Amino acid sequence: MGADALLAVGLSYRTAPVNVRERLAVDDLGVHRTLANLVSSGVSREALLISTCNRVELYTVPGRGGESAVAEFFSTFRGPEGEPLDRYLYWHRGREAVQHLFRVSSALDSMVLGEPQILGQVKEAVRQAQEANTLGRVLHRLTQRSLAVGKRVRTETALGQHRVGIGNAGVDLATQIFGDLRGRRAMLIGVGEMGRQVANALQTAGLHELVVCNRTWDRARELAEIQGGTAIEWGRLGEYLGRVDIAIAATGATEPVLRAADVRSALRARNYRPLLLVDLSVPRNIASDVDGIEDAYLFNVDHLRDVQSRGKALREEAAQDAHALVDDETDRFMTSLAELDVSERIGGLVRHFEAVRAAEIERSGRLVAELDDEQREALDAMSRALVKKVLHQPLQALRQAAREGDAERVEAILHALGEEDA
Repeated sequence: MGADALLAVGLSYRTAPVNVRERLAVDDLGVHRTLANLVSSGVSREALLISTCNRVELYTVPGRGGESAVAEFFSTFRGPEGEPLDRYLYWHRGREAVQHLFRVSSALDSMVLGEPQILGQVKEAVRQAQEANTLGRVLHRLTQRSLAVGKRVRTETALGQHRVGIGNAGVDLATQIFGDLRGRRAMLIGVGEMGRQVANALQTAGLHELVVCNRTWDRARELAEIQGGTAIEWGRLGEYLGRVDIAIAATGATEPVLRAADVRSALRARNYRPLLLVDLSVPRNIASDVDGIEDAYLFNVDHLRDVQSRGKALREEAAQDAHALVDDETDRFMTSLAELDVSERIGGLVRHFEAVRAAEIERSGRLVAELDDEQREALDAMSRALVKKVLHQPLQALRQAAREGDAERVEAILHALGEEDA
């Protein structure tokens, strides 16, 4: 079973708004459960699930139910109005699925071109699939290659020299609204990878004070010490919200951690001076009705698409080289997988012919019985050599056809050799 059986299904910021994406988003435990369920139910033979704030994608080798079983799996999810997700989903098959994963790993399909977080997110998705034991012959090779391709793009093209990310874009938005951040205070809610990127970007922008809030106190204190900020306990989130000008949420919570009542209370404490709230999380961490509160300015990850990032033109130019690299790697992977598939089928043929050889010798039992041990060994060696010599040229032709990607010739040769009887 080669790459032709591979299927990639998902949605991203390109096809679905955040209120749809959050319907499919799952945490680490949810990823593991979903993968295990897909394989145990027979929907998938192999499965990889990538769930980030900007995309939810399933890469799978479907089970006996084929694509219809995968479609049925996605039909269990609904949009915010109860609508099916069909119009938001994209489907990639075979080579397109391989190319898409390579582009995702290389940050060529990211909202902010060239952002560095996605490679780590793909690596984490691969780790989770390995733990769930849902990577097989196809996806194991594909995922390892995708990580290598992402690394090549970052180190061998200029795209990696102009790296930005969603977190940086959120800080860029703050500077566009407030101008210089000197004298401003900001609160960071969440200290994961995204939160750490935000903290670095805020300090680089000249922020006066950073307040760090996280459910785990030790992690908040650790980041605050690194950044020279102030760590606060989770229970004091509402209290400190009124003391800052900017609040950036980047947690893994599955429901809002800031609600309209929290924001109204904070604005009263600020004498209704404007408060900027940036929600970098999916599912969203800041309740959507906050957007209707006067003097509160709420932006989520979809709004950041319109933020003009520094180095954008340079990244777009560098992306041309990255796309060429990805296309070349896609061709190489497809060829290598075709060669692997043919090698396995060749193995089956060789075993078949060996069984035929052994059976024919067995049928000549009376003649063989009259031979001594040395003569039997000679007969065995001669018959093995004969089979090997007869198969040598057609098997070489098979391997050559696989290297050239000539699937029609591969099937013709296998048919001529009687693979269906093997």
